[in-house]
Amino acid sequence: MAALPTDHLIDIDRETGEYIQGWPRIKQSIFVILTTRLKSRLMRLWWGSQFIDMQDKPMNEETIMSGMMAAISAINTYEPEFKVTRVSIDSADASGDITITVEGVDLIDNAARRVKTVI
Repeated sequence: MAALPTDHLIDIDRETGEYIQGWPRIKQSIFVILTTRLKSRLMRLWWGSQFIDMQDKPMNEETIMSGMMAAISAINTYEPEFKVTRVSIDSADASGDITITVEGVDLIDNAARRVKTVI
């Protein structure tokens, strides 16, 4: 059985260029995962999510459910330090802005976390 990691991964903050880790890195990772279209990264065509595709569709129940499932699947697949427990689409407007809340568990700290962001 493999040992569980005890330290958070380290990354670069997209805004400042400084090193980040822990919850700030996980929040950034979730945002990047949700805003990266599949097949848009040349060296990682498989990486990203279909969540961003819901911006181009009418906000009916089917689109909202598909978007939530895409978000859950992508975050649980590509963010190794976080396990999603709940996703909600809080609002979507005519400009294409989608407000989403993601809740889950930080697997390193074993702490409940929540992030609300506009995509």
